[in-house]
Amino acid sequence: MTLPADHDLEQAARWMARLRAGRDAATRREFRRWLEQDPAHAAAMERVARAWEQAGPRSPAPVRSVRPPRPFATGFAALAACLALLLAVPPHWLAWARETHVTARGETRAVQLWDGSEIRLDADSAVTVAYGPFSRDIRLTRGEASFKVAKSRLRPFAVMADHLTIVATGTEFIVEDAAETSVTLLEGGVDLRDPGTDRLTGRLSPGQMALADGTSPPRITPADIEQAGAWRQGRLIFNQTTLAEALARFARYGGPRVTLSENAAALQVSGVFATRDVEKFVSVAAKLHGLAVTRGGDGGMTLTVERARRRG
Repeated sequence: MTLPADHDLEQAARWMARLRAGRDAATRREFRRWLEQDPAHAAAMERVARAWEQAGPRSPAPVRSVRPPRPFATGFAALAACLALLLAVPPHWLAWARETHVTARGETRAVQLWDGSEIRLDADSAVTVAYGPFSRDIRLTRGEASFKVAKSRLRPFAVMADHLTIVATGTEFIVEDAAETSVTLLEGGVDLRDPGTDRLTGRLSPGQMALADGTSPPRITPADIEQAGAWRQGRLIFNQTTLAEALARFARYGGPRVTLSENAAALQVSGVFATRDVEKFVSVAAKLHGLAVTRGGDGGMTLTVERARRRG
């Protein structure tokens, strides 16, 4: 891999000083534009960030000039030591990580990220990963995933879903992106932010969950930790869950297609089921609510209320 040029390293060091001094939205946008100008900028910034972490924070040298300091001078002396390290640092770890991970129906997967963080994807789920010098950005584009985050003082770990951004530095949590975005915190702490404005909208403590629909601040309640993480053990736990919601979960794991008549969708069910045993779920729901089960030629099933009532 080609080493970054000296002028790219110098620009990256100046960006390091500027970003550490403040990360307002305008600065972040300008920084991203600089990164996108040339792939070498990303590699240079990654080397500066890693060298800074290896060197540790240092106090800037005193300014003796009577002239006003140049823009971005604050903190630059501290980074000069990092630049001195760069030529000695081998390039094997230069990884400006941008990757996508997808699971099919019926498939779950654990993904180890290069910093030691772990993502566990539920079935029929997808994430995109973008690691930068001051960020670890994950976008959950569909489905559900759990995140076990390695600690980093320089890189917050942010998971973006439709209605919520979850920011952590080192913790474990589960995110589901459905009609509502749900977050369940298992360990540590996370900040909840509005994905449009980046405004802080709440914080979670272990054992809490948040639900957000994009129209109001997230609702924070006690979480059922066992229920939230059951899919990681191949189970689904329902507690007064509507048939429509429950069957949407089962659909991630394959098996026969199940449809509902309109007036059966809101009926509720509770219980513990294997993720691949939708047949048992249909049998329990039919007995519980007196539903009729009609099987189609393709192996699919339809649950209806009307036929059950006419039989009664």
